[in-house]
Amino acid sequence: MSKPKSREGSTDASASGWTEPPFCGWINTTEDALLILEAASRGLIPRVTRRLVDRERRMITSGSVFVFDENESGIKRWTDGLLWSPSRILGNFLLYRETDKRGPTNGSSQYSTDQQPSRSEPHSLSRPKGEQGAASGMDRNRERILLGSLTNNYKFKPDGMMKKTFSLTIRGTTHHLISYYKIDDVESGRLRTPSSLPELASLDISPDYLDKTHFRVPPRIEVGSDGIPRYR
Repeated sequence: MSKPKSREGSTDASASGWTEPPFCGWINTTEDALLILEAASRGLIPRVTRRLVDRERRMITSGSVFVFDENESGIKRWTDGLLWSPSRILGNFLLYRETDKRGPTNGSSQYSTDQQPSRSEPHSLSRPKGEQGAASGMDRNRERILLGSLTNNYKFKPDGMMKKTFSLTIRGTTHHLISYYKIDDVESGRLRTPSSLPELASLDISPDYLDKTHFRVPPRIEVGSDGIPRYR
């Protein structure tokens, strides 16, 4: 697992080239996503400040997590060179599943940063009757957490990755989180969540990130005696 890096590391990476992702782990919940955004805003992990070049895309593997804002990076559309299914909504996230080849039902290899989870549930890619869970012994609830509604195995890449994205617009600036994972790496415990790491879990999430109107599924917020809202 990658350790949080300093803001100085972010500048160096931007100038000389990225060799490893800003963070390695699994973004499970909205809290996990907000902790990464908070850590990036404090300079504890670096933000992507420009588009990745081809050689830097090699670090896009299971566990890679990237965060950037549109104004600073100039990135309007995140590209990774991989092929993905159409997006599906899961809570405050968009989920994509890696495919073998482009086809009429395949999504672009690009993640459009204009795509934000809407408040209407999209049509799901339903499983054929009798299809087993994505992993042996996985129950339906766990499968939904990991795959959302992307459970039809047609054209999905065997042992391919999932891409999970999160976006939040604060004062006119849209912040994005792009994460990648393989089911087996999550289930084996190889990928830890930000909320399970003391150095990140102890961070107080900025009130700017906690406006309930920013979320399709608003998080639970508790206002303390000091009048400051905090994530529960």
